[in-house]
Amino acid sequence: MWPRCRNVKRGLMAGLLALSGLAQAAASAETESSLAEQQAQLMKGAYLEPPFVCNALADPQLYADGAMASMRQLIAGKEFWFFRTEVDLQQRFPLSSLAKSAFAQLVAALAERDVQLVVMLQPTRGLMHADELVQPWRGSYPLAEVRRAYWRKAQAMMQQGAIVADMGPVLRSADEGEYFFRRDHHWTPFGADVSARQVAQVMLADPRIQRIPEVAFETHEGILLRKMGTLNVAVASVCGNGYGFQWVRGYDTVPSEGADSADALFGDASEPQIALIGTSNSDNRDERYKNYNFHGFLQQYLSRDVVNFAMTGGGAMGALQEFLYSPAYQEEQFRYLVWELPVNFDLEEPEVWREVLPAAAGGCRDRSAYATGAVTLPVSERDQRVEVLANAGERRRQTAGRGSMTLDVTFSDSAFRHFYVLAYYDDGQREKVRIRRPARLDTGRFTLRLDPPSQDANLLSVLLELEQPVTTALTVEATLCDY
Repeated sequence: MWPRCRNVKRGLMAGLLALSGLAQAAASAETESSLAEQQAQLMKGAYLEPPFVCNALADPQLYADGAMASMRQLIAGKEFWFFRTEVDLQQRFPLSSLAKSAFAQLVAALAERDVQLVVMLQPTRGLMHADELVQPWRGSYPLAEVRRAYWRKAQAMMQQGAIVADMGPVLRSADEGEYFFRRDHHWTPFGADVSARQVAQVMLADPRIQRIPEVAFETHEGILLRKMGTLNVAVASVCGNGYGFQWVRGYDTVPSEGADSADALFGDASEPQIALIGTSNSDNRDERYKNYNFHGFLQQYLSRDVVNFAMTGGGAMGALQEFLYSPAYQEEQFRYLVWELPVNFDLEEPEVWREVLPAAAGGCRDRSAYATGAVTLPVSERDQRVEVLANAGERRRQTAGRGSMTLDVTFSDSAFRHFYVLAYYDDGQREKVRIRRPARLDTGRFTLRLDPPSQDANLLSVLLELEQPVTTALTVEATLCDY
């Protein structure tokens, strides 16, 4: 009997050891799972415990001016998320009759140079991440209605002649990945990727793209991008606390190996015929942590080279101006212009349109001039006035009855950005247009459409009123021609 009892004991011991091993394995798996969860939380910025809000965020005076004006009103969403109620949760995206008309004129001016405008209308953070809102904001955000408002703007742009990327699949699959950073207004590389796919889809469906030579590109995993987040920084500055970095995988796109790609890389192939303009979402910036690779993804999915004119801090139109003044556009190098445009940008700045549209039409190049002028601006303080063009005396030309005209100006210093243009007419009336050019706009060329208050009046003189000091003497050359 003893031997049998010992065998039973051995069996029991083996069973207990097996159970113990299973328990240890389960505990180990649980520990690994817990560590993985902690790692995932850390990647999203969960260094401290929420909530990270305070009563001061609800004070309207906080957002009256300065850097906080663009943050109106900061609220906390679900874990790790912040939103701006005025921007991220905007519910209507109107395109006024002025903006529609100007947009249509832009499309037509580009088409005159055989350039097709393609718009990637970027959704808001609310459209993409409404599920991350908490009450009462989630209940008051009419997602279906906001989507309809988005489509109305997209359709209005298509009616004016632009190709608009179909973002429907992206809007319907918002749960597949985080399109935007949780505490920043920029999209993630995932958002850039899925957006580039949709742009490429509509462009590849256009037969004209077959005229552009193909270049193979491939995308590789890059560094981990860390993002503290503009919203996070704003909350921390007001409430004294905030989350840590959010980390996401970055990507790099390069020409594929092969003779054709190598030729393209070193400039032996044909010049790129596709241009990209947009905001800091699309800009290739020196700081690697701020590159989201929309430009690269677009090249990969199009299998074509793309020149990037996107501009950080240029608003809706800064990159467009940079593109239109570029020698490559003036020499008619491009066939497509891709515009990454946030849907909440309203395009309602008439002064900017008065600069953009004549630039799109080529300014006074290849047009007969009514009058020209050249002057040197000496070192001077602001608020000085200087005449840059005169239409008087023996060289006076009749401008009455011609409607709008184009003023084409070249400054020897591209840093000259803040000024008024004053146009005087012989009936005693004048125009005064305030110019605020983006700080990153790297061109000394400037165009403006002049709109005489009376069709029967002749232009007499054009002056500049300085709103910044002239620290180094610069030359100004001005030409007046038909619009």
